[in-house]
Amino acid sequence: MDCLEKVLLKEVNKENLLETVNCFNCLYRYSGTEQGEKAVSYIEGKLDSYGVSYEHCEYDGFFSLPVSAELSVGERTYSLIADVYSKEADNLKGELIYDHWSEKKKLTQLDNQVRFQAFKGKMVLSWDGKGTFAAEARRAGALAVIQICPTKGDYIHHSNIGIVWGTPDPDQEVYMQFLPAAGIRRSDGEALIEELKRENVCGSLSIKMDTDIRKSSMTIADIPGRSDSYILVSAHYDSWYEGITDNAVSDAILLEYARLFKKYQKDLKRGIRIAWWSGHSDGRFSGSAWYCDSHWQDLHDHCVAHINLDLTGCKNSDQIVTRTAGTEGVSYTGKLIKKYTGREPETYIPMIRGADQSFWGVSVPITIMLKYEPVKEKRMSDCPSGGPWWHTNKDTIDKLDEAIMMRDTAINLEMICDIQESKTLPVNISEFMADMGKRLEICLSSLTENFDTTAIKEGWKELEEKFGWLAARAENSYLEDKELKETVGKLLHLIYCRKDPYHHDYGDGFGIFGAIGKFSGITGENTTREYYVMAQTGYMRSRNRLCDGMKDICGYIESMQKRS
Repeated sequence: MDCLEKVLLKEVNKENLLETVNCFNCLYRYSGTEQGEKAVSYIEGKLDSYGVSYEHCEYDGFFSLPVSAELSVGERTYSLIADVYSKEADNLKGELIYDHWSEKKKLTQLDNQVRFQAFKGKMVLSWDGKGTFAAEARRAGALAVIQICPTKGDYIHHSNIGIVWGTPDPDQEVYMQFLPAAGIRRSDGEALIEELKRENVCGSLSIKMDTDIRKSSMTIADIPGRSDSYILVSAHYDSWYEGITDNAVSDAILLEYARLFKKYQKDLKRGIRIAWWSGHSDGRFSGSAWYCDSHWQDLHDHCVAHINLDLTGCKNSDQIVTRTAGTEGVSYTGKLIKKYTGREPETYIPMIRGADQSFWGVSVPITIMLKYEPVKEKRMSDCPSGGPWWHTNKDTIDKLDEAIMMRDTAINLEMICDIQESKTLPVNISEFMADMGKRLEICLSSLTENFDTTAIKEGWKELEEKFGWLAARAENSYLEDKELKETVGKLLHLIYCRKDPYHHDYGDGFGIFGAIGKFSGITGENTTREYYVMAQTGYMRSRNRLCDGMKDICGYIESMQKRS
């Protein structure tokens, strides 16, 4: 018999995929709404027909949908799209100013102090609209924020100004206070900038929202293997409008995976758990965060990989980019990508802080979410997937490319099959540590002399020695899934997160060694005295967290050495 991967690849049914896509094409799948729940019923009906067991999850989420938004300036009225979690406004009047600082990068703390002082009592037109910016603008006394859409043409992308990951707990309530915020077309924003250069301009802003606590459902299919370990394969089912490429195609692919893995369940070494999340766009990843919180111990004990599918099957996405936490090594996904696209991936993107990456705290050693993009000459915008229709009502079924849909189905299926049947999980410890070591060196070199890096360097050196032994053992003998979770999985949490394993980081800036890197370039000259003292305190705490975490991992490896 052929290996399982070849059997499954042969049995992928294109008509099954298209049936689901066409069904979802008739549904605006917002979390906790009638049409969103219809999508869940459809998924569960298909799973019933395939004989796949599943858990029907229900949770209360803080969801937010824009209803209407417009800005009136003189005799001209501009159509806007309000941001998720925007505060409502009823003919809010005020002077409109342009945030020229938003054209620049790498502002110092002193730069931002001057920048935000100008916002008090004003409506701010800016190229920046992220949650951290909106929160700072509110604290500075801004009346509202209007973000200029960077994409040329008749597009305004839905956006979100919430920074709390998932549904907030009581300690996070202070971060759920918002100001009116909305997006404006690029051409309209640029016209307003020119008008503001000539004269003072006053505007009137109206925003209506549907923001409330609603109950939402999610379906989690479970196909156990011979071991207790499992691979989590996920995608979000909620959408903006029909959301064909974001994310109906991925939802259809997951249903086909459920059918295939159930049919050949007896051949699975590790189990397959398939999740369709809600609350991705209209709740700041509240569905996957809730699932992690409510199933934390099971995920911590048994989940060995998380494969997330987003923006699959999109027309013009002729190339695939490696986006991963990096533990399997760039060469792992690189070989697969070349097989399915005929070209080596040009770039390697470390995992982003988005797309339902809610599982860092449960020690998952492999996290992959491939990125599907146009080649340079076909790129139409800087949006994810390269299509300007992202997060707009233009994400319709004509944006689907059936051949690319089949390619994306196949490459992820092959990757999942390889992980589930590997004797030792396909973690390339040597390649991973070499890559992370270089990134840590760059991160530490960006700190100024008053941020002492000695303890971090010493801790990393010891960790490298221990991981050298671990890499040799992985090459010469079997490593248990638990051993890789307790070492590689825990190290990923230290590298990618700032908080403890039980709490989710905020959905703001994200990066490798971000807990340390956030202090990059800070000096007593480019910050206020108060901020500099606070930065020193924050750095010491982040340093202690990293060093102590590395020490714990070294201790675990030492216990492995004694047992071997």
